[in-house]
Amino acid sequence: MFFERDDVDRAGPAHFGIHPDAFAAERPDRRPEEAKRMGLSRHTEEGAVLSFASSLDRGKPGHRMIAWVLLVTFAAPAIYTLFALL
Repeated sequence: MFFERDDVDRAGPAHFGIHPDAFAAERPDRRPEEAKRMGLSRHTEEGAVLSFASSLDRGKPGHRMIAWVLLVTFAAPAIYTLFALL
């Protein structure tokens, strides 16, 4: 079977240069210090959005576009409410 072959490497690239089988404690934690103090992790709704947004790289055009989409997505309800009140 395929999983018994010795001449084939396991599939799956290493993320951030760390082997996929590494323990979660060994993976880099890119959350801001404030999020760590508040207990936000990628397992909560707000923490997942924060984790995703903090993993974006401003040097990549696609990441920059996603950041603008996130900004519009979260600001639109507040702007709509402001216009509705005025």
